[in-house]
Amino acid sequence: MKVDDFIARFRAAVADEVHGQFWSAEEIVSYLNEAVQEACERAHLIEDRSMPLDLVPGQDTYNLHPSVFEVKRLAIRGRPLSETSVEELDCNAPGWELRSGAPRCFIFEQASGSLPPKVRLVPTPLASESALLTVYRGALKKLSVDIGQEKPEIPERFHERLMDWVMHRAHLKQDADAFDPAKAATSLALFVQAFGERPDANVQRKQRDKRPPVVRMIF
Repeated sequence: MKVDDFIARFRAAVADEVHGQFWSAEEIVSYLNEAVQEACERAHLIEDRSMPLDLVPGQDTYNLHPSVFEVKRLAIRGRPLSETSVEELDCNAPGWELRSGAPRCFIFEQASGSLPPKVRLVPTPLASESALLTVYRGALKKLSVDIGQEKPEIPERFHERLMDWVMHRAHLKQDADAFDPAKAATSLALFVQAFGERPDANVQRKQRDKRPPVVRMIF
């Protein structure tokens, strides 16, 4: 479905043209952009296996594209690095922050506020080389009212269900004619049925931190 199709279907579903337009096209598309991101984070719909990372000698931390919310794999010369955490390294490899050499593991830091997501390589690399990441991410760019022929980046078979989130958000609008918490809840339930519950960032972090300890690293 194209952006124009979503807008037309939404207005037809809520009879927005009949009773007067309670939602602008910009609002509808903003809900659609939210829907795409929510679907990606809940169901890992976009797996990007071709994200390069150029390593710089002496630099351990690298910014990732803002759309990335999880690193599935990071490999150097075809050798996958293990994901770890600060807590795990503090426990099993004291002094790890001061080490340099061929990276053996990485720490993923999710985006926070205005800061982009990052990966930190351990030990700090000494050589210029390329790493290749496989990541789960959202859309690379937002949909726009001005480009009505664009489609959401996720597979088209999921487009129909994005409308459930659009409806959910639309019926939460603080307006006497638009606000309908019952309809909002029904639409959210349908969206969750299609894409699952939203992952809790704190739970994910705690799960990474509590993974079984690895063998003590010898750098």
